[in-house]
Amino acid sequence: MNDEISEAPSQQDLTKGLHAAFAAESMNAQRYTYFAQTAEIEGMVELARVFSELAESASCAAHGHLDVLQYTDPMTDLPVGETGLNVASALAACVREASETYPDLATLAHATGVADTASWLETLSALKKQHTERLREALLTLTSPVAAPQSEVSR
Repeated sequence: MNDEISEAPSQQDLTKGLHAAFAAESMNAQRYTYFAQTAEIEGMVELARVFSELAESASCAAHGHLDVLQYTDPMTDLPVGETGLNVASALAACVREASETYPDLATLAHATGVADTASWLETLSALKKQHTERLREALLTLTSPVAAPQSEVSR
């Protein structure tokens, strides 16, 4: 007889699983896109098409997971859904990547003697800083009293 008390799964367990599924599908989409490009370069057009279709399917699954997560970004735990919220969440992720993730990885690469990887990670950190600035500018245009919805501007 099992002496352990079994707990029923919780909403938190489901959310954690959906976050993991979102991450897996997102990575699959990128992997398959990379594999498709490699196959294309190698002249394997049909296999490139298969990988491209798989990438699109994985991307659709990841989008579905975002929908099921009820508009909470799995990367930042910030609300998403409307464009302003999406920009704010993307900005938060970029700030973290530019100031922590890539600099920390570059430091680790230097410490382990992998200079080429460290250089690549430093380049990515600089790129993320540029992304951060673009997102800050985008957020300002959304919060500016002068900003009008695109449909109103084109009339």
